[in-house]
Amino acid sequence: MKHFRTIGVALLAVFGLVAVVASASQAAETAPYFTIGGTRLVAGKTHNIDARVQPGAGHEFTLTNALGSAKITCKALGTEKGVLLGSNAGEPGKDNEITVFSQCAVEIPEKCELVNEAGEPTTVIKTEPLKSDQVENVENSKGGKKLYEEFFPANAANGFVTIHQKGTGTGCIEEVKVSGQVVGEVLLDNANAGNVELGQTPIQATSSLLRFPNPPITQVWLITNGVGKLQHTAQTAFGGTSIQLGTSLVLLANTKFEPEPNSLWSALP
Repeated sequence: MKHFRTIGVALLAVFGLVAVVASASQAAETAPYFTIGGTRLVAGKTHNIDARVQPGAGHEFTLTNALGSAKITCKALGTEKGVLLGSNAGEPGKDNEITVFSQCAVEIPEKCELVNEAGEPTTVIKTEPLKSDQVENVENSKGGKKLYEEFFPANAANGFVTIHQKGTGTGCIEEVKVSGQVVGEVLLDNANAGNVELGQTPIQATSSLLRFPNPPITQVWLITNGVGKLQHTAQTAFGGTSIQLGTSLVLLANTKFEPEPNSLWSALP
């Protein structure tokens, strides 16, 4: 009888261990990921994207600082080699891209203009290679329901971009290095639909919006290997914290990086 009790205790211990393992497995967090035509874009798979400034007045991109002593405005935006990167369970969707801002000008300080590395006037700002992760907002020190996208330089030492300026205006900085991270809100391309909400059925659409707000987003929830962690984010330029504002329209693109206006996809898991 004692022998059977020993076996019973051992079996209970095994079942208890299985329960603990199952509980740990169930506790793994679901990271945001991309779907195309209703199918998850898995690790090893990619799809090109095209991003541009949302059509309409008031949607230009600006880079400024908290003091309001510097401001650069760009009326157009595009991408070079923008690519969505697939991911497996527990890992977030990612992308690689180079962002090209055009029709740019220095608004503050006055008598300051954009130039290229050779010192010639320009209206184009082209970033270094960038990376991004799909992340969530933070609520009560945990992941929330809003979908964000965090962008950062592929090579932190190079930063996002080094902007060259010249002029006689007070405060005109010759080299402005933009570094750190910047976070955008992923929105449905419908003024009445608002934010993408995690945990809902994916809404397949031909495009989505990415909005960089003011004040900037300073913390996000990143899930990797099924485990979430809080990350603090900040973009820096002009010798301190900077603010990037604007809304871009994002669509899928073909192998030539031409937009596919009729292709359905979703950034919502």
